[in-house]
Amino acid sequence: MKLRILSESDVRNCLDMMGAIEAQAEAFALLAAKQSVEGLRAFVPSEAPPAVTIFNPSYLKNGRGFGIKVVSDFFHNDDVSVPRMSALVVLFCGQTGLPRTVMEGGYLTDLRTGAGTALAARHLARPGSTSLVLFGAGRVARNQLVALAEVLPLTCVRILARSRARAEEFLRWARRAGGRIPQDVVVCATTATEPVLSGAALRQGTFVAAAGANRSDSREVDSETIRRATKRVIDSRADCLKHAGDLQIPLSEGILRQSDVAEIAEVIAGQRPGRETPEEITYYKSIGVPIQDLWTAYQIEARAIAAGIGTVLEIGGDPVHF
Repeated sequence: MKLRILSESDVRNCLDMMGAIEAQAEAFALLAAKQSVEGLRAFVPSEAPPAVTIFNPSYLKNGRGFGIKVVSDFFHNDDVSVPRMSALVVLFCGQTGLPRTVMEGGYLTDLRTGAGTALAARHLARPGSTSLVLFGAGRVARNQLVALAEVLPLTCVRILARSRARAEEFLRWARRAGGRIPQDVVVCATTATEPVLSGAALRQGTFVAAAGANRSDSREVDSETIRRATKRVIDSRADCLKHAGDLQIPLSEGILRQSDVAEIAEVIAGQRPGRETPEEITYYKSIGVPIQDLWTAYQIEARAIAAGIGTVLEIGGDPVHF
């Protein structure tokens, strides 16, 4: 039995941001068509050391394949110069169940998270949006900027970070990247437990995307943001309504009803409206849907096979005869 191993460098060489954005559109189309099995995510917390590990399995129906991403967030890793978040994706054959590809999943996660926001921006942001306020200056925030620059004519960005040093480091990275930089759009890409965005400060026509905190007791935007938004869109009811404090808390307060919330797959399919007027405030919350990981990984795997990228190992696993 052969297994292809793809490093982070391999993954980067196989899929760019625009390819990732199109992959998200395809993934959500599969979700809208009920071609995937969702709602299987499991969160496993740890108190010592403080951390959470998330198991994200996803299946395509009719034997088209399945996979799992395991992502860990160890909160104190920054203190010992180790990446706080790490992830691994494993793909399996849908016909035989045999494993076929293992790939580094951290970059894939960043890539599809940014691409998902860009896809939402196509439907929820004003087409001429040029200005971005970005909460956060870490790896997730970087891909938010790269992705939004692919779909909007961005010219101005304001960074709000935990420290001036982190903000300046982000700006140095952005200048080296050489891309176009984006209050038309506000993106929250933080690990905050309390709101970093006040809805009272939002001006008419703003698109708000919350792509960071994914725990039921944590949130990046306050209830006023949710109240003022005329479109509240999420990536998946099965996962987002259960695990996102941004929505759970307003639901418990009676500010929001579940019927007020649309899935991005419904918007893409034309079943629910996206932005309808230049003045309305729109909101998108993502914690990541497993089909995004699976479908993005499939695109990477296909390109890796075509280009001969990665290391192929013979790992055995043949039946043992006694």
